[in-house]
Amino acid sequence: MSVQPIAHKSGDGQHPSMLRATLALSSTLLITGCGLAPECSSDLVHKAYDLASDRYAVVEVRDCGATTSKATVVWVGRANQPLEDATEVFVADDNHGVAPVMEFPNMPVSVVWPRPGMLSIAYDSQARVFRRVPSAEGATIRYIATDPIAVPPPS
Repeated sequence: MSVQPIAHKSGDGQHPSMLRATLALSSTLLITGCGLAPECSSDLVHKAYDLASDRYAVVEVRDCGATTSKATVVWVGRANQPLEDATEVFVADDNHGVAPVMEFPNMPVSVVWPRPGMLSIAYDSQARVFRRVPSAEGATIRYIATDPIAVPPPS
């Protein structure tokens, strides 16, 4: 004789035990903060201005704690807007140490306005790139992946 399990269902077709487990898990995640963005700190490294307009580019280091690498972030904005309203155009990290960080607090990135409305961003070719936006705030952005920058030997 085989014994069949008894399935108890609520009126909507859900198993009450499954519903309780889902609610308990959801409550735990809300209390512990899982799924929420971690608190990150950002430090300004460099700010470059498009001399022919009110555009600017900012390079910053984003540090979201011990479980992630520091990221190098480039923003493009206008002088009449705060950085919070600028456009995030480039995000990269050191690819787990493959792209050297040298003595800088982050992976080296060069940000230059070579002509009006054209921003050039040069970065280590070994970096892990998460975002590369082709234009922002009316400016065209050119990306240049370069060989790692070598530190001169001590004299």
